[in-house]
Formats: sequence, structure tokens, C-alpha cells
Amino acid sequence: MLYGHVITHSYQENTCTLVIPHPHAREKPSHSPTAAEAAAKGAPAEAEAAGAETGRGVVVALAQEGAGCAEALHVDRIRNCDIFVDSHDLYFYADVKLYKFHSRRTFDLRELKTLLIKFNPEDNHYQLCLRCLPPATAATTQDSSSGGGASSSIGDAPKPKTVRKEYIATFLRLPTLADALYQPKKESLVQECKLKRITDQCQLQLEGNERIYKLTNHFGYGYASKYSGPPDISDVDKSTCRVLEPHRLSPIQRLQDRIVDEMKRFSRDQYKMNFVELQVPSGHQNPLRFKPKIFETSMTQEQAHLLHNLSREALQKQQKDEERGDDDSPLERLRQKEIDCGLISIVLAICYDVRTTNNDPTCESAWTRSILCPLFCYYEQFDNYRDVVVAFLRRAITYPLFRNFELGRQCVRDAIEVLKGGRNWLINQLLLTHQQFASGEPCRESYNTYYLEDYISYVTNANVCSDEHLHLLARNVKNVLMDVTKKHLNLGVTEIETELIQELMQEIRLTAGESPSLQQGGGGDDEMDMDNDTSGQEDETTTDDDSVITDSFESMDMDMRLIENEAVYAANDDNDDDEDDDDDDDEDDDDEEGGADDDNEDSASSTTTSSEAEGNSVIEQCSNSETAASNSISTTSTK
Repeated sequence: MLYGHVITHSYQENTCTLVIPHPHAREKPSHSPTAAEAAAKGAPAEAEAAGAETGRGVVVALAQEGAGCAEALHVDRIRNCDIFVDSHDLYFYADVKLYKFHSRRTFDLRELKTLLIKFNPEDNHYQLCLRCLPPATAATTQDSSSGGGASSSIGDAPKPKTVRKEYIATFLRLPTLADALYQPKKESLVQECKLKRITDQCQLQLEGNERIYKLTNHFGYGYASKYSGPPDISDVDKSTCRVLEPHRLSPIQRLQDRIVDEMKRFSRDQYKMNFVELQVPSGHQNPLRFKPKIFETSMTQEQAHLLHNLSREALQKQQKDEERGDDDSPLERLRQKEIDCGLISIVLAICYDVRTTNNDPTCESAWTRSILCPLFCYYEQFDNYRDVVVAFLRRAITYPLFRNFELGRQCVRDAIEVLKGGRNWLINQLLLTHQQFASGEPCRESYNTYYLEDYISYVTNANVCSDEHLHLLARNVKNVLMDVTKKHLNLGVTEIETELIQELMQEIRLTAGESPSLQQGGGGDDEMDMDNDTSGQEDETTTDDDSVITDSFESMDMDMRLIENEAVYAANDDNDDDEDDDDDDDEDDDDEEGGADDDNEDSASSTTTSSEAEGNSVIEQCSNSETAASNSISTTSTK
């Protein structure tokens, strides 16, 4: 609950006095006093004495707005309070209304053992006094907590020359210098889970009476908080309800329980996985790409029969509600705000299930629609739209399969479209949810009894819930969605995302740094291998003298072979020329064919001769090389 009614307060030395009006102070219109009412002015003392004997059911006469009108208030209603306090914040829940106070000075809770609360029947308000730490002590505490050694001037008294300004500021009801010094720079978010409950340490005393009362806990729950007493919850329902005795817990206590449970169940690793990319199973559509068709609806025969029965019961309840009183009273407006906030919470849970299942309900749809709606699990009461959206987004990234902040915001946009023009679609989904809660395992019939049946009757009644009213709700939710950010979830989501991005960047750097190092490392190894091979070759070349000498002699042998071959070919050519000349002189008259035959025979003989010469030369070369090798070996051995 981020918003609460203002508490009148004043500071006197180290004491803060708070004046809290009772929510039923102006429940009835004022009227002139009658004789009977004037005679009832002496009744408070007698009523107090009667209450001392019975301890319950004391009726006190109260004067209202200075007109002296008498009004009966039950003592139990006055005692029905729940109080939470922190170093700078006070939450006071009086019967049906929440009051919040943020102190500019630090409360002294070290010696707080008993807190006396006085109730003034004439002015119809509570009055309590809380001790505060001295300004110098508070400043020193803040400096020590922040780690700074410099002294603070917050607790210093204003200078004498500012007395006239203080007087003028008081006369004109402007903030004084002391208030400006204590004024915080920015409105801080109150962490409700850290508030300390001091209801058991408080005592109530009626002015003019010495009797001391203890505070009681009898709070309403369900649709418009109209249910009281122990809820009719079966053993099967107890397995799904987080709050088994809602009438014993104030809405603040239920809020605290929900926040603590969400902080315990929130998984940083699961959120990181869904932040980068939704873990969508194969064969399923991405929920972020789904477009719900809110204008296409169809109602089964069973749903139509259920709607008929609920509508008939709603007519009887509407007649009783019309007899209740003025619709423009503050309590009635508060009741209507609670109903609208509850409807938005239910619609948000339905939109999430429709989007994640592609409008094809599964066996887990009943669990999803109940776990995402704090009304069902904690009987929570909302008094503003911002708390509804924040609570839904917190649970959307804590419990279901797809835990993504943007997916939650998309579901809020779907709810806005439904409120704009999807009344028939909404009625159909409410009836479907009623069937899922009644037939599912485990059974959630208590959710239907205390919430869904009333909300179905409320939405189907166009006189009570008109289209203009739904459009107004859609516009309010849209404005809230523009202001709500991740920091309002108070789960450290921004820090988790920053940490994840840093981890991904670090992995990218490591991956990019390993690939060049591997390439450089591989090239260095190859170069080392080549160096090793070259060094090995150099060692072999420099140490093996026999191989060097052998190579030199082999090159000399090749040169000698070429010289000998040239000489042999030259000798063979000379012999062929001489033989040709002799043949020409002896046989001049032979014909061309005989000449051709002679030429062929001459070429064959020359080829045979040359081949024989080559063979001889090769044999000689081999013998010469063997001789040279043996000579070189002997020379080396001699050296």
C-alpha cells in the first residue's frame, strides 16, 4: 500500500504527537441534536461502567463537528487496530482504513515497551505519542551509518535573526526552517517487509475513563471486505491458501507475508535465463508474439447456466446493498476502489495465462491464475492501481514458467485492451476460471465463494459496472504502467541485469582473446619445429665430413661423364663420314631403293656403335667413381 490517509502530527522537543481520525467518524450525515440526544450526553460514564463489567459491547456517545450530535460506536470497532512502525514510518490500520505517516525525525524504538493510545470520543480520533531521538544524536547516527566523519548541522537550532521569518511562516502556514532542514530530498520507497508490528505492545484508553483495553484483530476479507469471522475453508483448500486465518490478520500483515514469500521464492538464475531469451519449449509459440482475440468469444451451455444462477443471486444481494446507505460516503468510495483494484488484479492474472498458453488452457491454468493474483492467495486488499500492477509484475517474475519483465508489461497492455472493450470476453474468462477452480486438483472452491462469484455478478451488471467505468479503469491502469519501472519491484532486477550483461561481456572478451592466442601459439610451435629441423640439418652437415667429400666427388664424376660422352659422340660421327665416302665411290650406279637400304643399314650400324660406346663409357664412369670414392676415404682417414 503506497498511499495512505494523512495523519496530523506535531513535534515538541523529543516527542512526536500523532492525531488519527477514526474512519467511521463521518459515516452518517450531521443533524441538529434532539432532546433525546441531548439527554444522552451523560451516558458515556454509565456506558463505560457497563463495559467494564462485560468487557464488550460498550456504547459511547460522541459529539461530532461541534454540533453536539450523538453517535454510537462500538468499542470493539475502536479497538480493532493494527500498528506497524519503523525508524521513520508508521502504519496505523484502523478498522477499515490505512493511515500512513513518514517522520522527518527518527523514532526512538529502543525503549518502546508499551505504547498508550488515547481515544477521544468527542472528537472521535486516536492520539499517540512516540519518542524521537535528539537531532544531534540522529545526525550522528546518520553520519556513522554513512561512513562520514563530518558533523551535520541538521540538529542546530535556527539563528535568532530567523525568528521573525519563523513567525511569518507559521502565520501563513508555510514550511518553517526546521521543516526545510529535515525535508528529504526525494521520497523514499518504504519497505513494508521491514516494518515492525507493535500491536501487542499497545494499549487503548478512552478519555475520561481509567480502564485500559487491549487491541483486537477482527478484520474483513473477500469481495469488498464484506466477509468476517473464520473462513469456511476445506482441508483441500488449505493446501493452496497462503493465509488460513485472514480475519486475524490485517491487510498490512497480509501484505508483509506476501512480500516476504516473494523475496524467498525469487530466483536470480531463473530470471537471468529468461532475460536474455524466453525458454520456450519446442513446438510452442513465443508468448511475446501472441495476439489475443478479445472480440471473439463463445460461451458453453454449462457457462451460460452458471451465469444465470449467479445473476439471480446478484439481484438479491443488490437489493440489500441499496438499503445499506449513501453511495457517496467516504467508506463507500473506499469500498468501490477496493472492488476495482481487485478486478484489475484478476484480469491481469487471466491475461498472463491466456498469453502464455496461446488461449488454450492447460492443467496448470488454474494454478497460474491463482498464484498471480494476491487476492486469492493472501486475501489482500488494494486501495490504489499502482500497488496492483507492481504486485502482479513481482509475482510474474517469481512464480510462473516464463519470468520476464517485458512479458508482464505486455500482459498489462492486454488487460487495458480488455477493459476498453472486451466485457463479453472478460465474462467468459471469469466463468472459465470459476470452472477451473471448482474442478481442478487441488480444489480452489473458496476462491469462487469469496471472490469470483461476486465479481462475475459485478461485471455482468451494466448498471453497476458500466462501459464508461471500465474505460476509466483502463485509462488509469495505462497511466500507472507508464510510471512503474523495475526499481518499484524492489527485487534488485536492475542490478541482476547489469551483472548478467557484465558476465556476457566478460565471456565475449575471453572468447575473442583465446582465438588469437591459439593462432599465435600454433605458429610459434611450428617455427620452433622448423628451427629444430634446421639446426639438426646444420649439425649433420657440419659434423659429417664423409658426406661432404662424397657429394663433391659425385659432382666431379658428373662433369667427367658429360665430357667423355661428347668425345665419344664426336668420334662416332667421324667414322660414319669416312664410311659414307667409300660407299659412294664404289657404288655410284645403284638406284634409289638400294641407296635407301644402304642408308638404313648405315644408321643402324651407327646406332649400335654409339650404344656400345655409351655402355663402355658408363662402365668406365662407374669404375672411375668407385676409384675416386675409395681414394677420398683413404685421404680422409689419413687426415
